[in-house]
Amino acid sequence: MSWKDLYSEVKKRKMEALNKKDIVQAVEKHGKILAISGRYEKPKKVIEYMYASLKKVIKEKEIMKEDLSHFDVLLIGCPGSDVPYASHPKVRDFVMSGGWLITTDWALKSIIENIFPGFIRWNRAKTADAVVACQINDPNHPFLDGVLSEIKQSKWQKQTAKNTKKSEFRWWLETRSFPIQILNHQAVRVLISSWEIQNKWGESPVLVEFDIGKLGGRVIHMISHTHLQKGGAKGKYASALILTNILDEKVSQKMGISKTPTSQYISEYQSNQVSPHQHYSQPPLEEQWVTPPQQTEYLTPSTGGSELTETSQIVEANINSSDFSYTSKCIYCDYDFTEYKGKIYLCKACNAPYHENCINNQINEGICKKCSRILLW
Repeated sequence: MSWKDLYSEVKKRKMEALNKKDIVQAVEKHGKILAISGRYEKPKKVIEYMYASLKKVIKEKEIMKEDLSHFDVLLIGCPGSDVPYASHPKVRDFVMSGGWLITTDWALKSIIENIFPGFIRWNRAKTADAVVACQINDPNHPFLDGVLSEIKQSKWQKQTAKNTKKSEFRWWLETRSFPIQILNHQAVRVLISSWEIQNKWGESPVLVEFDIGKLGGRVIHMISHTHLQKGGAKGKYASALILTNILDEKVSQKMGISKTPTSQYISEYQSNQVSPHQHYSQPPLEEQWVTPPQQTEYLTPSTGGSELTETSQIVEANINSSDFSYTSKCIYCDYDFTEYKGKIYLCKACNAPYHENCINNQINEGICKKCSRILLW
């Protein structure tokens, strides 16, 4: 399937099956994305088929001539090292003013580490040319809206490698892709992971994002590239959904458009998941640091005798204990530990197991996914 046909399918599915007709039409009228090509990233292959009012692709040095404030989303492709250093303050100002930045692969080192240090970094390993299975960590995140239900369609299953689970897709890593190491676990949200990358090259994140500044700025980074030729049709389709979802969400926030995920999508994750509206209604982290909550937000014991929420310590699992089994499933992502080589943690109160990356994601919610006790290190 060509990129043109793929993005046409994405638009059709969003309008007809994913309850996003209003958002698609708003993006077509108001959405603006600027993409900067890299030696190894060719965003023109996909950007030209996105639905948006303005889709512009430029070379690295041409960024000096652009007024970034005209755009909602800026994409800087791998490697990013050819983007003039003099433009870095310009990129930072764009994000601090509420713009969203997407970077790919080697731009982790050349762009993110230089302009927004302290959040994520390259772990100094280099992957092989490989296609890896990816797991969705946060299916209710706006960037992943509809991805899980869509990739489970039978037509994509028929085009999927036999060793890929129904809820997974495969992502292509080019030779020497840069694994993503999380430095600030409180600020960075890991949306997609791969245990294959974790086992072979030390880090699991595939797609991450974090907030910058007080005006809604955001940085999104993915390992590998937007044009995933070897990822198979299912992986390409997931990539197209994610890229368009990012622009959808940015325009939705800008235009004040409310949206509700499809009932099919929600029904697959009933429960303890926090809704996108609840999770992302909070101010950026930096704003929370300098603005204390109102007194009414503090927990005050009632006089009626009700108990306060209990706490539980996070402890590292003793994998040599007869009480632990590698076939047990992580309470956060529902995957077992049979091929996992990282650290495993438990909620001491209820013994719920977590992968290391999953416990860092769950602690952002504040409570154990199983027993709802407040998690403490």
